[in-house]
Amino acid sequence: MEYIEPEEIEVDRPKGEVRVKWNDGHAGYTELTTLRWNCPCAACKGEMGQPGRLDFINTLHPEETRMSRLEAVGLYALKPVWEDGHETGLYTYEHLRDLCQCVACMEARPGKFKNRRLTN
Repeated sequence: MEYIEPEEIEVDRPKGEVRVKWNDGHAGYTELTTLRWNCPCAACKGEMGQPGRLDFINTLHPEETRMSRLEAVGLYALKPVWEDGHETGLYTYEHLRDLCQCVACMEARPGKFKNRRLTN
């Protein structure tokens, strides 16, 4: 797979989504709720075979799905800062692209999400 990176990123808070235009010409979006359910940090996702916080809950509080800001991390990831103060999830560009919810990506991979969580 060739190296992919965002060329344009827009956080649309009223719609509750992040829109990304990629260097390979793809344009897509991911809902903020989906981003949060797929947080890759150790506290949310778990680590070393142990489950994370998101494995034990079925709902998120509204402040957990509202993004305060989105920061670049080097040339490989984005870090959302959520209104609840959570900011340890680093979304690599590859992970962010996997979370794309545009029609083309969803049709290419039926069953991509289960309860907003990315399936393997």
